[in-house]
Amino acid sequence: MERVSLVNTARPSPSPGTKPSPGRRLLALLRKLVAPERLYIGALGLTGLAAVLSVALPPAERGELSANMVSATLGAAVGGLSLDTFLLSRPGGWVFSRGRPWVLGMLAASVLLSVVAAAVLTTVAGLGSYLVGMGSAAGLTIFNTVSSIALRQKGFLVVYAMRAASGAVLVGGYVALYFAGYLDGGLWSMVWLVVQWVSALSVCALVLGMLRRIGPAPRPEATAVDYRADLAAVGNLHLGIFAQMMTLRFNQILVARFVGAGPLGVYALAVAALEFAQAGAVVRAQRILASRDGDGGPDPTRAVVTAALPVALAAVLGLGVLGYLQPEYRYAWILGLVLLPGSLATAAGKSWSALLLKRRGERATTVVALITLGFAIPAYFAIIPWAGVIGAAIASTLAYAVHAFASRASLRRAQSPNHGTV
Repeated sequence: MERVSLVNTARPSPSPGTKPSPGRRLLALLRKLVAPERLYIGALGLTGLAAVLSVALPPAERGELSANMVSATLGAAVGGLSLDTFLLSRPGGWVFSRGRPWVLGMLAASVLLSVVAAAVLTTVAGLGSYLVGMGSAAGLTIFNTVSSIALRQKGFLVVYAMRAASGAVLVGGYVALYFAGYLDGGLWSMVWLVVQWVSALSVCALVLGMLRRIGPAPRPEATAVDYRADLAAVGNLHLGIFAQMMTLRFNQILVARFVGAGPLGVYALAVAALEFAQAGAVVRAQRILASRDGDGGPDPTRAVVTAALPVALAAVLGLGVLGYLQPEYRYAWILGLVLLPGSLATAAGKSWSALLLKRRGERATTVVALITLGFAIPAYFAIIPWAGVIGAAIASTLAYAVHAFASRASLRRAQSPNHGTV
């Protein structure tokens, strides 16, 4: 039986006399008015606005909120088996050839592992709620993994619209709590937990609708060898992404453990602000992975970094303004300035990593990530306990630079005339 590509599966179009549904008309209008990249940046902007609103909390309360967020996001990254990236990088027809029970089984395993990882990280941090950390990790894992199915169908606009809507709901929840006088980090964390699950359930409904439109799936063609190859590929890919996420987020766990809730609240604000600069790189990396071009196409990194620089500078300026208005956060702009080079390096590294994955496979990206982690973890443990949040920012920037440099070096090796590509 010929394999059917999930990406290229034709959708039934309405007959000439059929009036499009309101949902289809709205989607068509969005496609005309909004580019996916702009929508993603808008979604990230709403998330950033939520971070700005959380400055209304005292630093210690914001530190509790940040600890819950980092335990959940890192738990989802560690336990989620990187299924979102794995599914995006599969060739056309992979989902149908394996069968939906196989994909659902992988999702269930990743959700369970994410919950366990979040619990362990909450214990290591010594700060935060197990309920929020574990529950949010499960919701994030479901959203990220199921979203990758929609992205395989080029549903960038809808997925990013969901992200934007989630950000808007989160902002609304924070505003409501502020005006009600509830400045409690635990309560704000519960709002964040609810938003993660609303997002997860919404994207599940979206993908179920897509599958219904596609119709009955053909019988799976995969053999036991194929399934074992999938597990090996997941392991190779996840080892690299696990190392990347530990590099990006574990420093905040150590800040919570060794420095405390108040400094974590300030440091996490600076990290969140600088992540604005990486929005374009995230979208570009997802497009590279979803592309059916065998080598991922030309290198867009120069354009990504050029676009990221003014955003990063604006983020540092914004931190300075916030510090002026809220003196408890007056040192956040200094942390942002230290993190700025690392943020640009991360933007470049995301783009190069996606190209490297397409051109040389999971093993190459894993080697780069492990090299970076081998530098980052000792640096975090050596610097953060005695240098605090400034040490965390310095160590992070150096680690991000190592990752970008190693990714570029490995990519150049793939482009060498004397080196074959995978």
